[in-house]
Amino acid sequence: MIFDKKFLYALEATLDIAINSKGNPIQSHEITKRQGIPKRYLENILQKLVQENILKGTRGPKGGYSLAKEKRNVSLVEIYNVILAIDKKKPPVIQTEIKKKIITPIISNVSEDIVNYLKSITLDDLYRKIKNIGIKSNTKKKIDFSI
Repeated sequence: MIFDKKFLYALEATLDIAINSKGNPIQSHEITKRQGIPKRYLENILQKLVQENILKGTRGPKGGYSLAKEKRNVSLVEIYNVILAIDKKKPPVIQTEIKKKIITPIISNVSEDIVNYLKSITLDDLYRKIKNIGIKSNTKKKIDFSI
């Protein structure tokens, strides 16, 4: 797989929030329930997305996560970079001459192409695709009993 599992989870969670928030924060357990993302990954990912101003976190009983900016202003590369920063702590890889002169340049070129492609796609692009193919929001309307 080209993309790390955490990136795919982050993208799925962010899209879930975009689809289901409707002005109300989405709680992580709702995302876990709808998308099947393991809670141990999800909380860490959501916190990192909040730190990078992609999401906004709200505390309290009605708290949760919402988009920090408009869908059209969030490119997939922003989400990708957040996840890349989480995984930077991997041990160094042994450099051989083949790896350094042959494999690394190929991977660099492919990586650059992927990053450029991700820059060209926004959450809004994916949101519109979701709406066009008919994926529905899974949130129930929250009834507010406050007076």
